[in-house]
Amino acid sequence: MPVRILSWILFAAIALGAILLFNYWASYQLLSTLAYAGIVTALLGLANFAFPFRFLGIRKRAIGALTLASGVALALAALYWPAGTIRVAQHGTVLDDIMPEYQFFERHSARVHARPEQVMEAARQSTFADMKSLITLMKIRAAALRLPPQQAGGLGSDMRILDAFGMSGYASGGSAHEVVMCGGANVRAQRPLTFHTLQECTEDHESGAVKIAFNVSAEDAGDGWSIATTETRVLALDDSARGAARYWRLIVPGSGLLRRQWLDGIKRRAEGKQ
Repeated sequence: MPVRILSWILFAAIALGAILLFNYWASYQLLSTLAYAGIVTALLGLANFAFPFRFLGIRKRAIGALTLASGVALALAALYWPAGTIRVAQHGTVLDDIMPEYQFFERHSARVHARPEQVMEAARQSTFADMKSLITLMKIRAAALRLPPQQAGGLGSDMRILDAFGMSGYASGGSAHEVVMCGGANVRAQRPLTFHTLQECTEDHESGAVKIAFNVSAEDAGDGWSIATTETRVLALDDSARGAARYWRLIVPGSGLLRRQWLDGIKRRAEGKQ
């Protein structure tokens, strides 16, 4: 088999593996996947414009320029695509009651060999140390948003995750097998939202607000097993959704990675492997 064909097969395999890994982290967010696919395509096009990939049979810089333009167009289309509203058809969780409408979401689950009450106790005791990639991602975020160095990650690793959200103005509630927290920020006024109850969060409709609600729940799966789930929902109340859409679609991979690490930590605690 010619080297060129083998190179294309290897290239396609790497691309497919990267897409599958991305969607494992990103909870199958199509527009986020397309945005990052466009960014990578643009970078490959730029590299090919500078140095044509002769090992793939590409010898003209025009192909690199076309690839660059296509990648930029795809990324911009995915980032600026209008955000539609999702509405819960049938309420089954407290999260459904608190935020029945939203534009963005992600959901992750893990199978845990423990009872639901053990899973929930593990969720309440979990700390930022469970999120092993947090500091690195916070530094990347601070650099991208040009935030001061002190905002790049001042969270203690021994601080409990749910406690930290409560201290930052998030209201909490739920049921025996579900913890729900709701907060957010007014992006227009550049200040955090502070709620005392989940009902306050539901009833807040101030202009410029972007509300965030998330839960951790445990469902009995039988034979001593449970399904631990965390879901995050975001609702932008007015035209601030445009900026929220771009921000959300860019942070989804890191956000998904942290939530999977959180679930892994809950699993270890609940199963007594901490």
